[in-house]
Amino acid sequence: MTIARAGYAAEIRRIEEAVAGAGGPSALDPPTDTERVTRYIYGLYQRASISGDPAALGEVEHALAQAVPLVTHPGDLYFLKANLAFKLHRLDDVEAALVALPSAAQNAEARLIRADLDFQRGRYREAEAGYRDVLHAEKSWGALARLAHFTGKMGDTAAADDLYEEAQDELTAKELRSFAWLEVQRGFLDFCRGRLDEARAHYRRADAAYPGYWLVEEHIAELLGAEGRYGEAIAILKKWAAAGNRPDLAQAIAELHRLAGETDPALQWAQQALAGYLRSAEQGAVHYYHHLVDYYAEVEEDGAVAVAWAQKDLQLRQNFSTQAALAWAFFRARRFDEARPWIDRALGSGVVDPRIFLQAGAIYTAIGEKREAKSFEERARRLNPMVDRCHLHH
Repeated sequence: MTIARAGYAAEIRRIEEAVAGAGGPSALDPPTDTERVTRYIYGLYQRASISGDPAALGEVEHALAQAVPLVTHPGDLYFLKANLAFKLHRLDDVEAALVALPSAAQNAEARLIRADLDFQRGRYREAEAGYRDVLHAEKSWGALARLAHFTGKMGDTAAADDLYEEAQDELTAKELRSFAWLEVQRGFLDFCRGRLDEARAHYRRADAAYPGYWLVEEHIAELLGAEGRYGEAIAILKKWAAAGNRPDLAQAIAELHRLAGETDPALQWAQQALAGYLRSAEQGAVHYYHHLVDYYAEVEEDGAVAVAWAQKDLQLRQNFSTQAALAWAFFRARRFDEARPWIDRALGSGVVDPRIFLQAGAIYTAIGEKREAKSFEERARRLNPMVDRCHLHH
């Protein structure tokens, strides 16, 4: 059995061994060796990225800032900086890292990251053109997956699934984590349309290829929650919540307890989630802003605070997701006339999302436009009859 087939835990161990083999933190102590510095930083980034640990990503950011001046040609490290900043939702830092790249490094990867920036900033035509231009020059699974994500968001889930499948065909036999990730994306396409059995089949294939992966198990938990199997879903999420600082999982556990009618544990987990979100924000991190909007809109139903966090998030990245979140925050604050233009902006992007349509229906009902409201609600339920069931905030 190869390390890849042994799954998530074995890959994390392999990365930790590589980090130790590069000398650990001492790799950054003078006199430095470029190869050791690069191997150490890449190992840190891989471990943090694969584990999905935001706190570890922050540690990588600190180490990367130390490492860049130590390397004569830090082009690869600037790519890391750009990808890391993306994971932390720091889009201006992504831009700065790309600008710092030498012209020779402005390759397909850099062009894909720029297209990702366009997507996050609501420049949808530019984003799609960027993905297609890269694919025209050089087919890669990463470019296909990005185009698949875009295509799915814009409503063509069949084409998106075909693109994800094509991306899988570009993988080698050893890239089982990437295969599992793509299976999760295909499963989530089905989940968002209420096709739970099809979603389950994709998640099972992902788990068989790369067992023990938190991403797969979280999506399985979400599916179980949608089926009303709250206890099973909670057990899965508690395991991963205990493994790292993930306030988003604490909020999901709270929601599952609430749906199960378990008030006290729901409150305890909700308080834990809020404390984690606020602690992160107080430390200068921004990647939980969207979660704070959701928390105050859905858990506390405190529209005024939700609006404040939504406006902060919108300043970082204005797209259909942040626009819809601000609209819903205004709705919770009963500022319905202010909610409407923001939900209209989100819908104007061309996004096809059952939850956004459902929210649009509620907003249009509140402003008295019943016919439009009914149309949005019907469209939401045609796309996903289970749109108002349990979902994690991905």
